Parts: sequence; C-alpha cells; structure tokens
Amino acid sequence: MTKDQPLDRVVLITGDTLYGKVDYFKEGFAWSEFYRKLRLTDTKGRKKRLKLKKVISYSVNGYDYESHTLDLVTKLFAKGRFFDSKYYIDQDGEQHFLKVISKGKLSHYELEWIDRDNNDLESLGLIKKAEHNFFIPAENRLGRVVKKVVSDYLADCPELQRKITDKEMKYVFEVVDFYNKHCE
Repeated sequence: MTKDQPLDRVVLITGDTLYGKVDYFKEGFAWSEFYRKLRLTDTKGRKKRLKLKKVISYSVNGYDYESHTLDLVTKLFAKGRFFDSKYYIDQDGEQHFLKVISKGKLSHYELEWIDRDNNDLESLGLIKKAEHNFFIPAENRLGRVVKKVVSDYLADCPELQRKITDKEMKYVFEVVDFYNKHCE
C-alpha cells in the first residue's frame, strides 16, 4: 500500500470501522470468484479475514458496497412481459453486497456476478425508491434503460416517463439524476 493510495474500509455490524486494503474478488485467468470472506490488509500489513455476515458495508477503490439480504421474486408473463422481477429486501433472503452508484430519493445500485461463460465480472443496474423495500432491474444486457419497467416504476413523474419512452434518456444514471433533481 502506498501513502498516496486512499484506504479502503470495512464497517462491521458492531459499528467498528477497519481501514486498509480490501479484497473481495479473485480474478483468475480461467476461473474468477468472490471470496467467501472479505480480506483486509491493515495499515501495518496484518491480514484479516472477515465473515461476510459480520459486515454491513465496505469500500474498495472509491466504490461503496452495502449488504442487503435479497429474495428474487420473478413472475412469468406479468404485465405482458416474459419476466417481471423484483429483488425484495428480506431477512431470510440471500446476502448480496450491492455497489452504490448514487443515493437519493431514487437510488442506483449494481448487483455484481461472475459470468461463467467468459469469466468476467458483470453487473446489473438496480434502482430503488427510498420508501420501497425492493429493487427493480433497470437496465438490459447492453447497459440501456429497460423502458417499460422503469417508466412504470416511475409513474409518479410523468415528465420523466415521457423522456424514457421517447428515448431521450438511455442510461440509468441519467434517469436517476433527473428523478432526484426534478421529481417529487
């Protein structure tokens, strides 16, 4: 760790914050994987492994990750779409660390996973209103806004709905920024 390199951090369920270099992902030539435990090298070079269940959040390379226990609910052919998915926050669900892109009335997160076909770290953009207990997938495989899903979810902002359906906004970050600045 160099002195000019910013420190990563881990926040534990006890409220303690640990600083150093955090590793959560092993990138390999043929096989990549998420570690079962976070690996922290503190400022004195000591290494620690932390159980994920004991971690609330962590920060790596300037990106924050928050722990959420999620239960994926998918309904076939709901509202005329093949899949209608929501990720509900559920204490009995599976723990995921979501990458925080931005927070506000409408927050933007990314759910990361490893694509076993090409061994790449992939992500899916999710959005969540502050008052809701679920996330919705907000982008397709090309990284563009899923028009129908997002415009239905943001029905409380007709101007934004129009911009989405008219393809004036193609990316999730544009939608989130507009909603947080111009919608109630």
